[in-house]
Amino acid sequence: MTASFSVPSGFGLTAACAFALLSSTSAQALPLNSLKGQGLDHIYGSYAPGGNCAREPRLTIADNGITFRALGREVTQQRVEYAASFLGPSYEGIMAVFFPFPVSDSDFGRVLMFVNDEEKRGIIRFDADRAPGQRADPFHTAFTGGGLFALCKGTAPANTPEPPQPEAAVPVPGTPAEWTNLPGLVGKYPGSYAADNIDLFDKGAIAAALNALLGAKMEVLKTNLSTVGPLRRQGNLYYIIGNAPHRGGEDQAYVLIDPTKRAMQVGLWEKGRLTVHAPASGRLPVPPDIATMLDNSPPETANAAPGTPWEVLPVQGRAPVAYVEAAASPSITSFTFYCENARPYMAMLLGKGAAGNSLTVTWNFAGRLVNIPANRGNREGTYWVGGIAGTPLLQHIMTQKESAYLRLNGRLEGEASLANATATLRTAMKGCVQL
Repeated sequence: MTASFSVPSGFGLTAACAFALLSSTSAQALPLNSLKGQGLDHIYGSYAPGGNCAREPRLTIADNGITFRALGREVTQQRVEYAASFLGPSYEGIMAVFFPFPVSDSDFGRVLMFVNDEEKRGIIRFDADRAPGQRADPFHTAFTGGGLFALCKGTAPANTPEPPQPEAAVPVPGTPAEWTNLPGLVGKYPGSYAADNIDLFDKGAIAAALNALLGAKMEVLKTNLSTVGPLRRQGNLYYIIGNAPHRGGEDQAYVLIDPTKRAMQVGLWEKGRLTVHAPASGRLPVPPDIATMLDNSPPETANAAPGTPWEVLPVQGRAPVAYVEAAASPSITSFTFYCENARPYMAMLLGKGAAGNSLTVTWNFAGRLVNIPANRGNREGTYWVGGIAGTPLLQHIMTQKESAYLRLNGRLEGEASLANATATLRTAMKGCVQL
């Protein structure tokens, strides 16, 4: 599967680093061992609360990394993790998220750093990303509890360069894909801008078959294969996988070809909902790469993003509950919020069972995280319940706009609409929470 990442406007990465992230199907963040040459010069400088660098805590961003000063200590982090897709696959703003204190390749640490917080240039915010009850490092707390950090006057490099602009691409004629020449095209890329590329959409027998299979959806397929891997082979099957720019998981596709049967199948995700366009003779068996893609992506039963509004559901013999369905999620079907013994709870329904007896559900409100520990509620592992008393979850759901992005144990899991949430929660939760 081709992973996707969203680089906010004004943030650059070297081609090698970008390729490293695209090549990993499981990466949640991109390791940067140095900031030099990464196109981040425009965030260089020193930051402190109120923009007063005579005070601590403060930090300095430069070529050699990020230097933190607090509690009489100075720590320079040469390696940080850039959370490229943290704000969701469709985010196009200027805010960027870093894990400034990574512990290992698989543990990004307990602190999040938001640069250009809430789209304000020169403002940095730190948040703790700890599980409830987890001990905080005092040095880290100096920053997570320090409020907003502003760029100190005169500390930005003179003539700070803007990120380099890519050169204009020149289209190159491709080799039309035919039923008989696919072995020689393995490893080559569809499109018009790669040398020795494949013409998959306009000329040749494969393009004709695709147009006949998809009709008006052909333009959607082209968009959803804008960021695409090479043609691959598994036995007598050939396939490609890709996604729209910054839209992996929501707007993506695969094309599967069986030249011996002259049959073709297309899986097309639109806003997080899968439609399979299969041959009249029945669906083709999928290679392991596509099977993995299907496991990690929203199914045919998923709601398209941004999802449906919240609603009040009556329950016989008790107070009504607040209900919302997840959208573009590989696993989550819905959430229910309710009162039980004068305490507020969140219940989650999964489309397929999860292992273990506990997990963490994360609601991401434009970078503001609320982690809710949940416990298994049935033997199948499809029903999970977590207490939400003392958390800001209901407040954020009622005051934030549009959608909240979801995670399960750190894995991206689509989103939930916030439409009609305020009225619904006030009705359903009045027995245990003042809203």
